[in-house]
Amino acid sequence: MKRWKKLLIPLGITVVLIGGGLAMINPFTGEDEPKYKHEQDRVAQYLVEHYELTNGDAIKTIKVIEFDKNDMTGTWRITITVNEKYDISFNENELGGEIRSSNYSPKEFIVQEKINHIQSNSDIELTYYHGE
Repeated sequence: MKRWKKLLIPLGITVVLIGGGLAMINPFTGEDEPKYKHEQDRVAQYLVEHYELTNGDAIKTIKVIEFDKNDMTGTWRITITVNEKYDISFNENELGGEIRSSNYSPKEFIVQEKINHIQSNSDIELTYYHGE
């Protein structure tokens, strides 16, 4: 019986530590991290490198308001609101693939290939889409 007590105490402590460790893993797994964060960063970077506002304002905020896959076509649609006012959408055939603009107003955005200045994105506030 003494042998069982000596064995049960370390076994109990081990079970408690493992259980506690497993319970602690959940907050650190990035569950609060947005789904497809890397891809949202990539699309935001693409926006900054390829588009500028026609009114000359700097891009201060980028909010990803849509990030969904169309199950019928298999394409991904990413919609962004810039400076809380202007919307622009992008499509990708696959995540990590070629980014294409799909919907924006030429009265609001200029393609930067025609412009010499590319804005740094270090001062831009990016809000991620977390899904529904």
